[in-house]
Amino acid sequence: MRHLSETPITACIPYYRCRTHVRRAVDCMLTQTHRNITVIVINDGDPDPPWPMLADIKDPRLVRFDLPINRGPYFATALVAGATTAPYLLIQDADDWSAPTRASVLLNYLERDRSDFAFSAQPQYVLTNAGSRILGVRWLASRPKQTSEAQFTYRPGLNGVYRYRAPHHGLFRTDSLRRIGGYYGGFRISYDTLLTNLIMMTGRVSHVAHPLYYRQMRGSSLTHADTTGFRSQYAKEIQARLSGIYRSCFDCYRRFSKGEMDSRSFCELIARTATRHLTNAERRIMAAETLRLKRCLDPTRRAETVP
Repeated sequence: MRHLSETPITACIPYYRCRTHVRRAVDCMLTQTHRNITVIVINDGDPDPPWPMLADIKDPRLVRFDLPINRGPYFATALVAGATTAPYLLIQDADDWSAPTRASVLLNYLERDRSDFAFSAQPQYVLTNAGSRILGVRWLASRPKQTSEAQFTYRPGLNGVYRYRAPHHGLFRTDSLRRIGGYYGGFRISYDTLLTNLIMMTGRVSHVAHPLYYRQMRGSSLTHADTTGFRSQYAKEIQARLSGIYRSCFDCYRRFSKGEMDSRSFCELIARTATRHLTNAERRIMAAETLRLKRCLDPTRRAETVP
């Protein structure tokens, strides 16, 4: 039996207009104490790619991959989830950084609890003229009861209210992600909130109550930009659509909890519901790009450059 420290993990780093921070994100993945890790950086259609910033890295565990047009980080992550043969997928944003032990600790919690997803507390930083300043730490606490207090507190209990119960920056079992339809539902923003809710419906979640993942808050990011940030009209419209998907999935979850359907049928229904906004054209593009990435990950072709 393979020792846990030898278990393959794939880390995904979607990149778009994050030139200042991407090297830090890549370095923190390649210096993880868990050494059997493949780090895939996907240039998400940025005409100013990150490759010059990474040109001196000769580590064969680093994979570079270009998408011809920008489709958003969920699409990029979905390609990695579909292409990798590793049993675990680690989420790493290009502007954030991780503790050296992050992959190892999350993997140990996940295996200890036999869970499908593990995440940690997350300090939040903002750039100032004097450097990075900490704003606070999210996801330190866990409250099983559904209360209105303490935003960014892990809430493992589910009910009919769609809410942000856990972050997606963590370690997933790859098969568990595929079982709920993957990482992309046709949305550029906010899909991660639905994703972690679906993982909670279909499996188990492990919470590490100390910081392992450090977030750099940027005004130009999708989460905070004027046109796509959580206060924008666009974000409100997307939130309403995702809330509708959640309600449909939660109805399925209640039926499953009552024994009205088996686990396989339940997960298949969840996957169909979560991806119902995907167009046929998007599905074809995703399949083609996933195949292209699979070829890139083939160890017999790793020396090749994939444009």
